[in-house]
Amino acid sequence: MRTQTIIALCATLTIVAACGDDVGSSEGYTSAGDGDGDSTSGDGDGDPSGDGDGDPSGDGDGDSGIPIEPDNMIDNFEDGDGALIPNNGRKGYWYTFNDESMGATQTPATDMVLPEAGGAAGTAMAMHTTGSGFIDWGAGVGIDLNNQGDPEGGDGIKMIYDASAYTGIVVTAKGNAQIRAAVQIEATIPPAEGGTCDIDCDPHGKVLLLSDEWQQFTLPFDQLNQEGWGTPASWDATKIVGVQFKVAKGTDFDFWIDEVGFY
Repeated sequence: MRTQTIIALCATLTIVAACGDDVGSSEGYTSAGDGDGDSTSGDGDGDPSGDGDGDPSGDGDGDSGIPIEPDNMIDNFEDGDGALIPNNGRKGYWYTFNDESMGATQTPATDMVLPEAGGAAGTAMAMHTTGSGFIDWGAGVGIDLNNQGDPEGGDGIKMIYDASAYTGIVVTAKGNAQIRAAVQIEATIPPAEGGTCDIDCDPHGKVLLLSDEWQQFTLPFDQLNQEGWGTPASWDATKIVGVQFKVAKGTDFDFWIDEVGFY
């Protein structure tokens, strides 16, 4: 009788011990393997740092999507004329410019600078210029921010405009060429145009790499630089004169400008 009791007790203890081993193994696998390992450390922290931080910093100026407040719009060309939008005391007219190389051509002509149909993001109008054959320094299109013009048909005098309340300028553009967006200040235009630069006027700017799709580009004032070939001038946002978009010599160009404003 005592022998049977001892055998039964041993069998019971063996079963309990076996169950205890199964529970221990199950907890170890589920918590350490699937719970903390794959879900949190592997997929959670791994992919977001790769996908999230990588693309935004890589896009840069190409598609920054900065909105332009109505009062900050320099021109969106929707009125169809050659003047900027007269917000916050700004006044000026669009113009084309070039090095006047013999046999070279540019459209529109300097006395007929008007926007064309086909703006960015489904809008109606934009500024468009084409040309070729310029072999000295190139060609471009520009706008003065404080120039009433000349009633007699001349260019008028470029006056300064205080843009120190803004971070920079934003523009939407497309085209077949690399262009340089330059923000002129009083110290980088000659006296004949209202400035103080006597020789080799080298405005502050930034290169924009255009494509056949509309892209928005930013021109932060604190990142604009002179090219280095001209008279050095300190940047001064209180004395901005205008904005120019220029191609280098030897370029067959065809580019569009739209939605120009401060931000």
